[in-house]
Amino acid sequence: MKNLYNIDDWSEVSCLRLGEILLEAGKINLVHISMVLDIQKFNKMPMGEILLSMKVINQDDLHQALLVQETIQKRCNNA
Repeated sequence: MKNLYNIDDWSEVSCLRLGEILLEAGKINLVHISMVLDIQKFNKMPMGEILLSMKVINQDDLHQALLVQETIQKRCNNA
């Protein structure tokens, strides 16, 4: 499991989506992802907003996961 708040834990990871990052960090599980995907069939809300509304993650977790995603994406784009 990777620490969401330690960017060094993500140094060898490339090209992950938000759900994958939160899953790797142990903040959500596959049931949560399944629930979000079901909700997104009817409501085009972003995954982070849905998880916040479900109270599965908090605002700090979402913010940090988005920072991790941005860092990983920059690395992915430069490869």
